[in-house]
Amino acid sequence: LMKPIHWRRSRIGRYLRHLPRAKHIRGTWIHRFFGDRLFSPALWHPTRERFAAGMAVGAFFALMPPLPIQMIGAALAAYITRVNVPAAIAGTWISNPFTFPFCIYLQYRLGCLVLQREPMHLRSEDLVAELSKTPLPYIAGVLPAAILMALVAYPVTLLLWDFITGRVEASKKRRAARARTQAAD
Repeated sequence: LMKPIHWRRSRIGRYLRHLPRAKHIRGTWIHRFFGDRLFSPALWHPTRERFAAGMAVGAFFALMPPLPIQMIGAALAAYITRVNVPAAIAGTWISNPFTFPFCIYLQYRLGCLVLQREPMHLRSEDLVAELSKTPLPYIAGVLPAAILMALVAYPVTLLLWDFITGRVEASKKRRAARARTQAAD
């Protein structure tokens, strides 16, 4: 019989144990501002639908113009809509330094499609400078691209959730069967 490993002793626990817990936040200005709903398990513990909805919220905010407050906006929207806050924050990471040029180009092309304009040839070396000459197609493509990304992120997250939980359950069954055969020997 294996002893359960406490999460604080795991590799990631070395970092997670430094995060504030609910008992540290109660009574602070954050608690007074957001109220008791801040401590609702529905906002923090992942369930299939709330996690997928949180990822969709995060994906929406990931394609908003690149501001350093994307995660804060996603967290507030997740709090208001009562979906998983950590998933919403993680969903904003879709837009990162590696995917940033692709996201901007997608938004520009979608804006050209919405405005029925012919897209100009963009060089990848100085994408932002090229877009600053004609920002209207980019601006027009931000909202449709964000909505499209959120609509794609929800079902993809549900499929990934089912796949991963299926793999975990199959692994548990294999370990249990292996433990039974070893105990029988």
